[in-house]
Amino acid sequence: ASDTALTNLFTGRPARGINNRIMRELGPMSELAPRFPLAGGALLPLRAITEAQGNSDFSNLWAGQALRLGRHLPAEQLTREIAAKALEQIAL
Repeated sequence: ASDTALTNLFTGRPARGINNRIMRELGPMSELAPRFPLAGGALLPLRAITEAQGNSDFSNLWAGQALRLGRHLPAEQLTREIAAKALEQIAL
């Protein structure tokens, strides 16, 4: 949770995201953020340039408070594990 914060910079409304450069430099909740729904469009030029370079300094990286509970694994494996657990619950 220390790597995330509520921010209004990307949408104009509060949402939890992973801290990045823009959140650190402007503060995660900023009066400088355009109001909803204009905030997303305001960052598009910066996002386009930095994302093309593999950089997420100006990208919205949404994450909940349980970010640290996540595991790095392929989507197929995660989907299979979720499906198996669901089937186990149905069988009970």
